[in-house]
Amino acid sequence: MSKTLGLLTTQNSELKTGLAIVCLLAGFFWTSFYGLNFGTHWDENRAKFDSVRDSLRNGLLLQGAALSPEGKEYNHGGLNYLLIWAGLTPEVLRFLIVGPHTLESLSRTINPILYTTTVRVRVRAIYVVLSGLCIVWSFGLVLLLGRSRMEALLAAALLSCSWEFAYHSRWIAPDAVMAQFLWLSLLCLVAGEISRTLPWFYLGAVAMGLAVGTKYTAALLLPFFVAGAGSSLWRKNGAVRFVAKNSLGIVLTATGTFVLTTPGSVLDPFRFFYQLGEQQEIYGTGWYGYSVKPGVAHFLEILKYFTLQFFSHFAPISAVLAVFSLLGIAALLLERKPASCLLAAFCFAYLVFFSLQSALIVRNLLVVVPFLSLAAARGITVVAHRFGRNLSFGLYAAIGVLLAANFGWEVYAARQIKLRNHPEYFLQKFREYVEGRPNHKFLVSARLFGALRNTQAPMPANMTADSGVDYTKIAFFQTEGADTHWETWPSNVWSLYERVFGPQEVNLEAYTTFIGNERIIVITKENFRKLPLKDTDLAVPN
Repeated sequence: MSKTLGLLTTQNSELKTGLAIVCLLAGFFWTSFYGLNFGTHWDENRAKFDSVRDSLRNGLLLQGAALSPEGKEYNHGGLNYLLIWAGLTPEVLRFLIVGPHTLESLSRTINPILYTTTVRVRVRAIYVVLSGLCIVWSFGLVLLLGRSRMEALLAAALLSCSWEFAYHSRWIAPDAVMAQFLWLSLLCLVAGEISRTLPWFYLGAVAMGLAVGTKYTAALLLPFFVAGAGSSLWRKNGAVRFVAKNSLGIVLTATGTFVLTTPGSVLDPFRFFYQLGEQQEIYGTGWYGYSVKPGVAHFLEILKYFTLQFFSHFAPISAVLAVFSLLGIAALLLERKPASCLLAAFCFAYLVFFSLQSALIVRNLLVVVPFLSLAAARGITVVAHRFGRNLSFGLYAAIGVLLAANFGWEVYAARQIKLRNHPEYFLQKFREYVEGRPNHKFLVSARLFGALRNTQAPMPANMTADSGVDYTKIAFFQTEGADTHWETWPSNVWSLYERVFGPQEVNLEAYTTFIGNERIIVITKENFRKLPLKDTDLAVPN
């Protein structure tokens, strides 16, 4: 009887856990898909849609089909090129079934729709689904590390409710997908260490090759993966030859997978490596407003981003969860488990590598965020276990409230994307914002002032277009600011903007020069001085 009750309890617990992870994924995918049609992205055409276009011109099914001297199409791995073709599956199938099987026929089928919103949204959906799998891998990895289902759910929830991870996953850009393949690789590595079976290591090597084929910096995992697999293989079979043979096999498997996704690395090596050098130069010398001083200063900026931005759109919530993450990292290191230490060592090495660069573009850091979520879950669990039952329940309830606030922001942000073609809505919200702050004087640009006047609604008394009047806050359109002065406009300055009225498809303080949608920027007079803009510049409509 007791065994039967225990079995039923276990099955019931597993069912609840399964339902919980399904709910997390449903929430993540719902908000992500709802906001897929967010407009343009500066990095979606190069080496992706453009490469497919070039392939249709000359028949070379390579991402570098344009054969440009600088190999600009190799800025990211070839898997991105393949994913564009995956998004064109209906058209390719129609071509294969109907024919004729000629380059001209394939071009006639695909060229008219290649750059359409329908295809773009279709490909973005593929990126969202692949990126979302990282939530599943994080959940499974925590369980493999011997943690409770509650802790695994916490790690998955922290990642799925991170707006930073969510909006990046919508982009036809490699970073979130690379992170997903990397953490699948690490999941396989830990599974192999636990089971002491070879197939897990080779499956992990395939996942690692796919990660490198998405973005080349994933290759930083290779020495850590080989070290972890080699150590496990040594414990299983102390023969040097056995360990060396399989370590080499893992390297060759990862390399072979990468070459299959990016054959240009072998077939077009001179352009491929030229582009690698160009990318290295960009990050080594800086990139306009994203430039930072390499070394300790850059590392501190990375930590600031993780603390104030990653865990939540709301800086205080993010800071609280970051503290738990720090406690969790300490707890993981104190346990001295090989798998946990290897994960921490890889993430630290990855951050050190990027801190030595002169450009801070936060999407490069997405590889580390599943580990931060895992660590935060560990920190919350450790603190909860030190509390009494009532206090631990209160802690979990409080964390639940914070995560609900995060999810609420994701819903709100997705809704704002849906309204991106309704400027009158954002003008009205801005007007209400001004009216609700009668103690502040708002200087608005002449162009924004004219747009508000054209709505024929009453103008707030605390709003002016005269820069000679004493004011406390300034408001202007993004196309008057960062879009025009993009070369010198600062990024990664947290709390630079007081409010942004417009589509919320991106953290605009991380990517201040993100073009595509019009927005109304509100900034304090003090922060306005940090911009390459003068209040007199806003007096003339443009």
